[in-house]
Amino acid sequence: MQSLRFESKLYASVKEKMEEMQQHNMSWIEVQFLKKAVDILCQCRQTLMYTYVFAYYLRKNNQSVIFEDNQRDLESATETLSEYLERDITSENLADIKQKVQDKYRYCDSRRKVLLEHVHEGYEKDCWDYTE
Repeated sequence: MQSLRFESKLYASVKEKMEEMQQHNMSWIEVQFLKKAVDILCQCRQTLMYTYVFAYYLRKNNQSVIFEDNQRDLESATETLSEYLERDITSENLADIKQKVQDKYRYCDSRRKVLLEHVHEGYEKDCWDYTE
């Protein structure tokens, strides 16, 4: 929950960065990658918030181990994306940061979808056992 509250501050910070970048001859379209990154970051954090509860009640089996690996991977990628978004963006590092942010938000989005698909597949195939 704390990380979700942090995201509202991040949205404000990113909005400032976007406006600053537009003043340095970048178009509105060119800076939209930052907003998209924050949107995906928030989706990932919300997904993770619910997966922690799900994982807590899961009984250990092969599928739960895969689930926890996927969860850990998404968590790590989400934190890296968050770190990229907190960095100062200058004209010198803009191209590098933009590429890293875009690569990482695409990766986070795909890992989030894989994690959710695995949960749905587990329900369909009755793979999930829960502790009491």
